[in-house]
Parts: sequence; C-alpha cells; structure tokens
Amino acid sequence: MAYFNHAFRKCYVISSVDAAGGTASSALTAGQFSVAGQDWQSNAVAAPVGAGDRHVYFVQGSYHTVDTIGNNPGHGGYSESIKSKGINPNYISALWRTADCAAQAATASLSLASDCVPCGSSIFLRMDVKGSPALRFLNHNAYAIGDSANVCCVDGQTHIDPALALEAAGAQLLADPILSPFARERQFGSGAAAIKSGAVVTKTGGGLDGLLTITVAGTTGTGYVNGDLVSLVDAATGVDAVAEVTNAVAGVIQVAGLTVVAAGRLFTAASALTATTLTGSGAGAAGLTVGTVSANVGSFSLAQVKAGTYVASTDPVTDGVSAVLHIEGAYVDTQFGNCSFDTRDHYEKEPVQIILSNLDETGEPCNDCGVASRTTGVMAQTSGETVLRDVLMSERYMQMPYNQGNPDSARIREIEHSDDILAAVDRSGRYIAYNLLHSVPRFNNPSGVFDNDQYLLTVYVLSTDTASQTDMNTLFTALATASGVAFDITTDVCGTACTI
Repeated sequence: MAYFNHAFRKCYVISSVDAAGGTASSALTAGQFSVAGQDWQSNAVAAPVGAGDRHVYFVQGSYHTVDTIGNNPGHGGYSESIKSKGINPNYISALWRTADCAAQAATASLSLASDCVPCGSSIFLRMDVKGSPALRFLNHNAYAIGDSANVCCVDGQTHIDPALALEAAGAQLLADPILSPFARERQFGSGAAAIKSGAVVTKTGGGLDGLLTITVAGTTGTGYVNGDLVSLVDAATGVDAVAEVTNAVAGVIQVAGLTVVAAGRLFTAASALTATTLTGSGAGAAGLTVGTVSANVGSFSLAQVKAGTYVASTDPVTDGVSAVLHIEGAYVDTQFGNCSFDTRDHYEKEPVQIILSNLDETGEPCNDCGVASRTTGVMAQTSGETVLRDVLMSERYMQMPYNQGNPDSARIREIEHSDDILAAVDRSGRYIAYNLLHSVPRFNNPSGVFDNDQYLLTVYVLSTDTASQTDMNTLFTALATASGVAFDITTDVCGTACTI
C-alpha cells in the first residue's frame, strides 16, 4: 500500500467552544467551534462521537457576516460555517497539542573580581552580535570593543573599582552605532513598587553550586519574577550577597549559585538566615550587579554608576567589591499593520544572540580575570503572525482569496471580506495549537497508489482564552478514548534558554 507523503491541512482560529452541544452548525456564532455529528448538531465535548455517528466533523462559525460579494448570488457562501472532512475515529492517527512558548531574550554577562583592574591598566570587553537579525540588517555578524581607559585612580589607590571599569566599557559598547540596535542594558524587576520582606530560608541545598529555596512570608505585596535581583542579608552578622531569581512561583523564589562577598562565608542550607531582608532591583535598567560589604550592594544602571549614585570604592580589594555587567538582546523588527499586511512580509523567527568576552591589551582573549557567561535567546512559539498566515492559506483552499501586492489591494480586501479574518487574529498574541491527523481511505483504487488521503486539522486557541483551552483539552481527551490514540501533550513543553 502506498501513502501520500503529505497531509492536506485545514486551520481554525476560534473564539469559543460549544461545550454543551445541541447547536445546529448553521447557528454557530462567529469563531465558535464545535464537533458535529452526522445530523449536523454539535455534540458535547465530553462525548464528541454520538451513538449513531460513524463520522464527526470539526465545525466553526464563519467570521464573514455577509454571505455574498456585491449581492451577486454567484459569489455566495461566505457566511456558511467552516467544516472539515468526515473524521472516522478509527482512522485518527495522531492527536497532539503545542504550547504557546514565550520569547526569551539572549543575555550575556561578564563579572570582575576586586583585583581584576590594577590602577594604570584597562579592561577590554568585546561584544559580538550574531543571528538572523544582524545578518538581515548588516549582511554580516558584528562586534565592537569597549575599554575602561578613562577611569583614573586617586593617590595611593592600587585597584580600580570593577563597577566603574565595567560601566565605562559597557557604555561604549551600548553606544556603538552599529551594535546599539541589537542590545541594551539588561532589564530587571517586575515593575511593581512593593517588595516582600521577612523571608524564612528552608534548609535546601547550598554552597556555590547549591540551591536555596526561600519562602516569602505572607501573600500580600509584589511577587518576584525570573530575572529579578535580590539581596540576602543575614541580620545577625550583616553578611550579604546578590543573586538572580531563577524560578519564581507563587510565594516561593529560588536563587542558585549564591556567591559570598565577605569573610569567605557561604550562604548554605545551614546558614542561620531566619531574619533576612529581601530587596528587589525594581523596574528598569540594572546593568551592573555589585557585591560589597558597603551600602552599595545591589543593582545599578550604568547611568547611576556614571552619575555617582553608586559610591565607588577606592580600595575595592579590602572592601571585597565584585561586579557583573548584564546585557540582553533587544532587536525589534519593522512591522506593518493590518491595513497593509502582506503574507510575504518578513517576521523574525530567530532571536539575536549576544556574546561578551574579556580581552587583554593585545586584543587576545583573556581568561586570567573575569568570567563570561550567556544564555541563548528563544523565539516565541505559535505567534499570531504564523497563525494568520496559516488561516489565510486555509481560506485560499476554500476559494476565499486574499488580495495583496496591488495598489488597490486594501479596497479589494474590504470588498471580499478578507478584513474579517485579519480582525479575528491577534498578530501580537500567542496561540496554543490542537492538532488532529486522520486519513480518508480510498477503497475503490485499483492502482493502489496514494490510497489514503491524510488531513491535518489544526485548531488555534489564544493563549489567554483559558475557557476554550479547558474545553479543547476535554474534547481531545475524549477523541483519544474513542480512537484509541493517545493525546500527546509531551510536545506541549517549552524549552528554556541554554546557559553557555
């Protein structure tokens, strides 16, 4: 037996689900989705295959409110509900859901210890920008080098405060006219005013590579988000450290790899941190993280360091000052609105990648002092841009064209009701996709060539529409039971940025 190696695809973008059933397909409202039996009445999502149904159908109310073009009956059928081929549960071969994964910006950081910048010397930082955005904008990858040559010492000073050195070099990199469209000072904080305090540290993990789980007392105030910076202070000894929140859930934050800044002490599971104070960085830029026994512990923007909000140390070695420069990818592509939307418009599918490295005065990579790390960027999955193009393709298969490329295309789309589809899709949103793959056998096919036509049905649900997601989960679970094919949700898992 030979099988056609592609599946005919049909896409739906829905606004609601007829979960209870009992609605005629002709009575479905715009964007309303249902599973109809052979009587063209919707079945309940918990029991989508009725007792007398050999086949069921995916049906969605049309977004087109006008049935004809120019009152011409020969150009009618626009407002008819959208139906799939008949689905025999015995011929369903796959059921799966894909997640609405959020984008993650690429990040890069470089840390300096207290003795990394002797007076009379300079640090040299190189920032590389790579990826599709750079290649499209510049036709090549790009890099720039920043230095700290304009930082001076006072009499008797032996080392430059690493925060000042990083600010000088980092500001040069971010002001570079070629690289500036692709990167910015990393943004920390959730943006709310209140920060929780009075935390209790549980004895979990610890050490430089350990993990402390901090349960925040109370339920009021602002929660933390991943990327927030927190200062942990032992009220009994005054020992402090700065760490980044890596896992924020309701009432709990986790900070990994805490680094001690004084007295060689580590915050571990055995540390007596029963009276700690947590302070967040707040909203906005916080490109430098500073660890010190002075009052300057915390995060500062490069502008704050330059303006003197951060009080630099003249003896960073004795004060135990350490600093980390944080940069993130921040490239935004040109986008056009619905009025001039064209399916051939480019939309970015690869994030910009940022790399920071330390160089010596000859321009060679330097690993003697300073530690660089980065996380790769991750693009958003199932964006509205992708959904709109998929749905317009389905419209074309149904002989409902989408005019583009002509001077009067906007007018023609208004006449042909293509604007109804544009308005139905949130191009800036993310969608969850429910996929059903089934086949329609050709029993009378003497040649035996392509004797099973495959059809892939994709139902897009806006990520914020939790009610429709609940109904679709119920529906696909019931279809899995009726067909004996597992509902695969293992693909409904978002990846995380890779730390390098």
